[in-house]
Amino acid sequence: MDTVTTAIGGALLGRALPEDRRGPIGVAVVTLASVVPDTDIIFEAFNNDPIGGLTQHRAITHSLLGAAILGPLLALAFWRFAKDKKYSRLLLLSLLGLFWHMFTDLATSWGTMIYYPFNRDRVVWDLLFIIDFTFSAILLLPHVAAWVYGRPQVALRRGGLAWAALVAFTALVITLVSPMFRVGFNWGLFGLLSAVLGLFFLLPRIGGWGFRTSSVKFCRIGVVSLAVYLGVCTVAHFRAVGPVEDMVREKKLTVRSLGALPQPLSPFRWSGLVLTSEGVFQSWFSLLDSGAPQFEFFPTVENGYVARARRLLGVQTYLWFARFPVAYYRREGDRHIVDFADRRFQSQGDRNPGFVYRVVFDSAGKVLSNGFPGR
Repeated sequence: MDTVTTAIGGALLGRALPEDRRGPIGVAVVTLASVVPDTDIIFEAFNNDPIGGLTQHRAITHSLLGAAILGPLLALAFWRFAKDKKYSRLLLLSLLGLFWHMFTDLATSWGTMIYYPFNRDRVVWDLLFIIDFTFSAILLLPHVAAWVYGRPQVALRRGGLAWAALVAFTALVITLVSPMFRVGFNWGLFGLLSAVLGLFFLLPRIGGWGFRTSSVKFCRIGVVSLAVYLGVCTVAHFRAVGPVEDMVREKKLTVRSLGALPQPLSPFRWSGLVLTSEGVFQSWFSLLDSGAPQFEFFPTVENGYVARARRLLGVQTYLWFARFPVAYYRREGDRHIVDFADRRFQSQGDRNPGFVYRVVFDSAGKVLSNGFPGR
């Protein structure tokens, strides 16, 4: 999950805690601890390996061992420089933030190496898209509601400003994201979301409930809402896996890997993928549709150039990361080009492979270049 969303969620968890449990700086501790794991991107600045980010990001700082090391260190830093001198509380708050970050990464289809360095496998739960706007909204809205109703005399103006800003941002997101994933701009859905946001800010005014509600209670409502949404996503994931397994049984495939991956903008849109030795079967479908998903087969090419490309260290790292890889081959003049693509990053209707690792050979079979195109 992106760092901003993780930080907003960390602040939500911190504010939802009882005041005697979080202490005077509890919100700051949980929030900061929830973003600390992403400091591993600093390692990439000192790494000339163009593919090094795949092996270094979401490794030690995102692991159980990393939490065991970072938790006490963060608590010690807060104990040394802050007024709160209750180390046990600071330690628990730091661990809460670190484990929250780990959870948000596990929930996506990108995965994280939680057992690093003992095991480098990426653990994935495939519950949320890499950037899930509904998930982010659930984390953000309790903070906004607490701000709106924190001062009764300006609540109406604050609510109007918050509603207008969120509606404009929603329109921007739908406008930019929809074409990327071949999803049309649905004015009906946009109108519904705008109305829901309006009700979110207006309903607490009824009977003055919002003005009597503390920020702690707003955040606790947010935590409950988050749990409900994650429950919906979990049920949706299990339902999405079903049609994929049905297709495997129908075609009697020998499977290397199988999955149902969440798609953007809705918890009901999924991509089903099956990796075999010959290639990848993939389908995009909605759980709200009654028909069975239609799978398309993407064959992987095997020839001498592909075999030589597979022996390169960069390709081996890429294939270690990729869950549903397909090899493509083409010839351009006297150059032989091998592309490896992970189908889990493929948008519906996009014929050009996404997230490609490319190896280019000359006519004599010498490697001219290898890496991500354009980098």
